[in-house]
Amino acid sequence: MKQIIGIGAGGHAKVVLEILRNDPSFQFAGMLDANEQLWAKQFCGLPILGGDDQLQKLLKQGVDHAFIGVGTTGNTKPRQKLYELAKGMGFQFVSAIHSQAIISPSVRIGPGASIMAGAVINPEARLGDNVIINTRAVVEHDCVIGDHVHIATGALLAGGVSVGNGSHVGIGACVRQGIQIGRDAVIGAGAVVVDNVPDNVVVAGNPARKL
Repeated sequence: MKQIIGIGAGGHAKVVLEILRNDPSFQFAGMLDANEQLWAKQFCGLPILGGDDQLQKLLKQGVDHAFIGVGTTGNTKPRQKLYELAKGMGFQFVSAIHSQAIISPSVRIGPGASIMAGAVINPEARLGDNVIINTRAVVEHDCVIGDHVHIATGALLAGGVSVGNGSHVGIGACVRQGIQIGRDAVIGAGAVVVDNVPDNVVVAGNPARKL
């Protein structure tokens, strides 16, 4: 039985918990959250045990698996920071993969992934650590998704797209085949990306342009 702690008690965590609870090998110790007003309250039937400072104590108690319950709305850094903090302590990360996601057997998925209902990930795609592929997003064949990337709800990535570490592809965005998106970039909601996107850039519109 794997003892698991959830880090971040927000909306994303609700979805991840619902997926993970379908696996009888997981036993949930509770949740952690930085918001002190939530401490000692319940979240989806689990106690909120405190903040991130509880991680070391929980690890000593045998809780050695975790998931990140923090989503992203453009800024992936808070999620990345929590992942790296817990990983550095020795926690192992579980992936939450919805039973109604369609994933080719040739896809490679790093630890800590969240893959939601209706997502499609096609042959030879590669996903890094701590990635979110949200509801009904499509990652086509041969795409390369870096660490800590969020492909938001309904986003469409055509074949051979690469997305650099820490980037966010917004809800309903469309990315043309072969496009390269740099590190820590933000693709706005509904954007149509037809040219490469450099590191640390925000683009939006149809066609997508730098803001």
